[in-house]
Amino acid sequence: MGRKILCFSLVCALIFGVFSVGYCQKNSLSKKEIERIVGEVARKRGIPSVILKSVAKTESSFTQFTPSGKIYASRGGNIGIMQVRSNAYNLKKLQEDPVYNIEAGADVLLAKWKYANSKMPQIGNMDPNILEHWYFALWAYNGLLNRNNPNQSSNTYQDKIYKTAQKIYGVKISSIDKKSLPKKGIPGKNIKLETPAKFHEGDIIKYKIGDVVLADGKEQLLLLNQPSGKEVGRVDDKTKLTIIEGPKLKNGFYFYKVKNKEKNKEGWIYGNWIKIVNKSS
Repeated sequence: MGRKILCFSLVCALIFGVFSVGYCQKNSLSKKEIERIVGEVARKRGIPSVILKSVAKTESSFTQFTPSGKIYASRGGNIGIMQVRSNAYNLKKLQEDPVYNIEAGADVLLAKWKYANSKMPQIGNMDPNILEHWYFALWAYNGLLNRNNPNQSSNTYQDKIYKTAQKIYGVKISSIDKKSLPKKGIPGKNIKLETPAKFHEGDIIKYKIGDVVLADGKEQLLLLNQPSGKEVGRVDDKTKLTIIEGPKLKNGFYFYKVKNKEKNKEGWIYGNWIKIVNKSS
């Protein structure tokens, strides 16, 4: 993954809530099984599956353990399938639990998506279900490095992900015009780019009014007064919620208004940290 910046992970924790995924040691998973799980986690977390699968394929070729049984890790300390560092995560789980490692990688990528939405150029309306919109989040996932500026290199990290998506999954993601970016350095949020004329939609899960969902993946899920608004409450992980409004796109994320009938709580939540229990009829 390259150099990861700790503040991204901390910001993610503050915004979304503390990362919480149950321990599940599965060191016998095949690469095909890991690839399937990566796709499932991606869709649930609001990331197009081809994006997260291409990251995992590029980073580790879906490898958590070496043939000799050792933890797959880089010299720089990046661990497992998603090549995540342990700064904000449980080291033992990152090393031993492939599913936890995948979830952590999705968590990191969402933190980079959040950063890209607030600090880097905007592409169109930044709908996360448009593959082309993930360009700068992928740049940040590998590191805010000059080598990922397409005006400095013909083989940026983003290029590698796009090539993997096309070669392995048959998806040709349209790139941005590098002429719109500075000749060197990291582009800022003052640059506005159009969504490429030829764009591709992803497969993230969207929910409907009446769907019953479960808070999933954070110790506590924040309830907001409006999409991307102020905190008005919290619900614990695994709390059952009913969708009463949404989805609404705001600042690069889909939000849903939910109600917890047991505690009579209502509020808007990020759609990335829930999973379906019962679909509305």
